[in-house]
Amino acid sequence: MTRHFHSIDYIWDNTIFQHLINDIQYFYSIHLISDEAKEEIKNELFLLADELEELATKGKTDDGGKVRIYVSHINFEATYSYVETNNIQLSLIRVYSINSLTTMDAGIFRSLKEWIQSLKKFSTLISESGEMQRIQFFKQQREIIDTL
Repeated sequence: MTRHFHSIDYIWDNTIFQHLINDIQYFYSIHLISDEAKEEIKNELFLLADELEELATKGKTDDGGKVRIYVSHINFEATYSYVETNNIQLSLIRVYSINSLTTMDAGIFRSLKEWIQSLKKFSTLISESGEMQRIQFFKQQREIIDTL
């Protein structure tokens, strides 16, 4: 879906894969995921990390849309998003993918957009620049994945 956007910004924290790994390990521990499935998921996560690193390096999608990826040193407990077009302003807040809030309220949109924009000022841009930080970030994420 993001391919349809002309420009998209991501702000990730250093634990972007950690929560997912924790969930997978939990499901494995209660025997809902087999050894084979866990290994397959691990391999797919490595592929995802490779694709994300390539996206960060290029700074654009295959369709030519601009992608800016930032790394924040503030850990997030939820996912905050907003979508703004000529016709719509939409705010989305999702806590651990369980509960979510979606609203078109103008006040909430302004507040969320301002907060996300201010967060960029305190984050490191790793797309198209920040090569050392980008390499270190993805190295750290692969180490997290490898714990699976």
